[in-house]
Amino acid sequence: PAVAAPAVAAPAVAAPAAAAPAVADEVLTVVEASSAPPAQTPSFDPANEALQNSVKAPRGSKSVVILATSANMLGDRATGAWSEEITGPYYTFLDAGCNVTLVSISGGKIPIDAGSLSKDFKTHNDTRFEDTGDISKLDDTMPASDLNPADFDCLFLAGGHGTVVDFPDGAAAVVSLFYAAGKIIGAVCHGPMGLIHATNGDKPLVAGKKVTCFSNVEEEQVQMTSMVPYLLEDKMKELGADCVTSDPWTCNAVMDGCLVTGQNPQSSVKVATLCLEAMAQQALGSQLSSRPTPQELVDKGVLKA
Repeated sequence: PAVAAPAVAAPAVAAPAAAAPAVADEVLTVVEASSAPPAQTPSFDPANEALQNSVKAPRGSKSVVILATSANMLGDRATGAWSEEITGPYYTFLDAGCNVTLVSISGGKIPIDAGSLSKDFKTHNDTRFEDTGDISKLDDTMPASDLNPADFDCLFLAGGHGTVVDFPDGAAAVVSLFYAAGKIIGAVCHGPMGLIHATNGDKPLVAGKKVTCFSNVEEEQVQMTSMVPYLLEDKMKELGADCVTSDPWTCNAVMDGCLVTGQNPQSSVKVATLCLEAMAQQALGSQLSSRPTPQELVDKGVLKA
């Protein structure tokens, strides 16, 4: 029988009516084929360092906040955040010159799903996180309710089955605020759980948008369909999103305006890379809009009529 997620109080922040995000309404889908792993053991290669280094940070120091679950149990099963979905984006942003902050729904220590660090799943980014001591950044995080969109350029929602418990309600207000402020929103795998109750004005944030997320097939292959209250792919479609999934355990990422989503752990680095591209587009648009027009230069005496 399905396990209902416990009620989690939403951050005490009211979401204002959303303004049109200041980024081009571009829809970009990136699907990268990879050799499909065995259905019951979806392992994958370490993150592609060349991909992580392919996009440099936009001009000026950009700030990114990665939001993770605080839930360490789903029903009677131990869970948490999926490590690669924190560490892959963390180093993608950090290596591109961004300031990166880790936070969680309730604050305090971020629980990591032990399965994500097993032999079949642990990645180069996970190992780097341990070897550099950056893993200590998981120990004492501030709660999502303390976030101020003015302090960041991008909000990234890391996945893991813990998000099933606390993201739908716990991330909704923060995601809505960031989106209304025109910030880039990234989400990977089960991270889109944080989009379910997020709004754009008076409608679901994902309504009419092209997105992706952990697929029904993948949920079945990891034998978790009876543990989740609903299938995330079905829920995205129910909310009016154009949810496009690819073959299980292949990289699949979609950018629709300010919203960037990815299907699974294999997509974590690509989603972060697209977030960097979206921030770069915003920065370019801001620079162009701040340039004086020829007539303004004439009026200031810089140019002759």
